[in-house]
Amino acid sequence: MFYRFQKPARPVSRVFLHCSASDRPEHDSAAVIDAWHKANGWAGIGYHYFIRKDGTLESGRDLNKVPAAQGGHNTGTIAICLHGLEISKFTPAQFASLRGLCIQINRAYAGNVTFHGHCEVSPKSCPVFTYEDVLGIDAEGKMPLVRDVTVPRFPFRTSILTISRC
Repeated sequence: MFYRFQKPARPVSRVFLHCSASDRPEHDSAAVIDAWHKANGWAGIGYHYFIRKDGTLESGRDLNKVPAAQGGHNTGTIAICLHGLEISKFTPAQFASLRGLCIQINRAYAGNVTFHGHCEVSPKSCPVFTYEDVLGIDAEGKMPLVRDVTVPRFPFRTSILTISRC
């Protein structure tokens, strides 16, 4: 199955990027993140998307719900998490899926969204990779609006998660 982004009903102006802070293979799924977040007493996974090492995009929190990912900065955002901790262990497949997803999001909002790292609103160094270079964003967090290029196709798997309401 391949993913096609559709705008949620709620307003969105920013996209935040995260990393999972683990390179362990057994942690490479949205279901694991969901379990971690529930173990912390939260309603479930706080991210809308999770990108596995093989580039597979997994769904997390429903896009129509506000994420629980960047404390105090969740309203009007979409949250994306890539599995990983060490910069050298992120994969080209992950970055290709991230770029493909962000191109779709940017197109859906006609270039009127900005892209940010969690580190911009938190003392954490998350994500640990240079997201500005991966996405080609400018100093204001804008991606170029790509109109003439076909968006890369990447695998998509709907996670089987039970997410309670916030």
